[in-house]
Amino acid sequence: MRSLAKFNLIDEPWIPVLKGGRVVEVGIGEALLRAHEFARIETPSPLEEAALHRLLLAVLHRALRGPRRLEDVLDWWWEGGFPQDPIRDYLNRFQDRFFLFHPEAPFLQVADLPEENPLPWSKLLPELASGNNPTLFDHTTEENLPKATYAQAARALLVHQAFAPGGLLRRYGVGSAKDAPVARPALFLPTGRNLLETLLLNLVPYNPGEDAPIWEIPPLRFGDLEGGKTAWPLSGRTRVYTWPARGVRLLDERDGVRFMGYGPGVEPLESPHRDPMVAQRLDAKGNLLVLRLSEERSFWRDFSAMLPRQGGKVAATLDHAHNLQGELEDEGLEGRITLRVLGQVSDQAKVLDIRREVYPLPSGLLTPKAEENLEKALKMAEELGQGLKHLAQEVAKAVVGERDRGHGRSPYLEELTKLANSLPLERLYWHTLDGAFPRFFARVEEEASLDLWREALRGAALEAWKATRRFLGTGARHLKALAQGEQEFGRLLGELGEEVRT
Repeated sequence: MRSLAKFNLIDEPWIPVLKGGRVVEVGIGEALLRAHEFARIETPSPLEEAALHRLLLAVLHRALRGPRRLEDVLDWWWEGGFPQDPIRDYLNRFQDRFFLFHPEAPFLQVADLPEENPLPWSKLLPELASGNNPTLFDHTTEENLPKATYAQAARALLVHQAFAPGGLLRRYGVGSAKDAPVARPALFLPTGRNLLETLLLNLVPYNPGEDAPIWEIPPLRFGDLEGGKTAWPLSGRTRVYTWPARGVRLLDERDGVRFMGYGPGVEPLESPHRDPMVAQRLDAKGNLLVLRLSEERSFWRDFSAMLPRQGGKVAATLDHAHNLQGELEDEGLEGRITLRVLGQVSDQAKVLDIRREVYPLPSGLLTPKAEENLEKALKMAEELGQGLKHLAQEVAKAVVGERDRGHGRSPYLEELTKLANSLPLERLYWHTLDGAFPRFFARVEEEASLDLWREALRGAALEAWKATRRFLGTGARHLKALAQGEQEFGRLLGELGEEVRT
């Protein structure tokens, strides 16, 4: 049966890593056993970056049966690598379960899923065009779809099982499918100076318990999934990291993959389990909800929502990295650990955006002083932003002039809204702060950080107001509107000098 198997993910090159300034592809074994030699996983896709890390972490947790405590992680950090023998033994033991093509147990797939009515492999990736999916970054169509290499197909499969949004399915007795485990949350991935450090920063203490990844259990069959027969609790760290959200069977064309069998996967049942990479915020009703990315705003504007001061819960990976930083403070890690916030923005089954935001990870982030400073800084930014939004509306009103507003959505209100939204005032303000926030965040626990942030807010507002003046021009109505707005703008800047109320 082994002779019918093909492309083993343990040994074949498929994980892109950065080594010596160039990108090379390696298998799972090499990625783990030589992790200290690679700078990082290097891929343009944020979802691929997250999914590949989750796979490697799942293998490590099971191979090392831990770590049971932070001290285990510290030992591996100081030793400069993971224990080699347990990893080799584990990968040898489950080698047959890592073949991309296998007659009985293809990796993360269903061997006997029907080939009838196949779908293009591009359905596995939200950034490629397929069916009714919006095309984000690609203009491929099903008519000109190129073959995926085995490495591409493997990565796409991993991404889809982790991030597939729920929606209509209408295949094999299942009308609609639920979200994959991390289809909507923002994921928090602390990163170090090399792949070894990154994996250790995310290797949150783990009790194997009754948990098991997909390759440690009997392979799923079509009969298990037809009609939505199989449902599992959404719990167990490595189970969730390797969840079979959809039934997939890649169809080998000997030199690549163009089509696949596709159908329902395992239905997730809600459970108290919390994904280590996911943070939570408190809503107005006192419920904890997962923290998501937003299409309209950068994540940093919601950063404080997950902190204890506002009733939130930071991601376990972030908490673990913070603890590890504290133990390694003599190692000179300040400024060398970053936080990557990864994920997608979706509206029901449609993916609207895919994001990767990178921030410095200050060693004192989770201290009371840093939390207080961050909360104050974000409050200042939002209050000034709201003030600028109101100012844009007032300037637009002065330009358009007072008219009979009529009832409902009148042409006057439409013109007023259109002009206010076209002004660069609010948009440029937030865009400038996107670049300024990481510098503040790196020093968030320092006493002087709020003064630096006020200067950043003032500078961003001034740039936005200057751009607005240039945008409006020198017509009589425009100059009058700007003169009226100047007084309001000065008042907004003056309020920056006041202490933020908590």
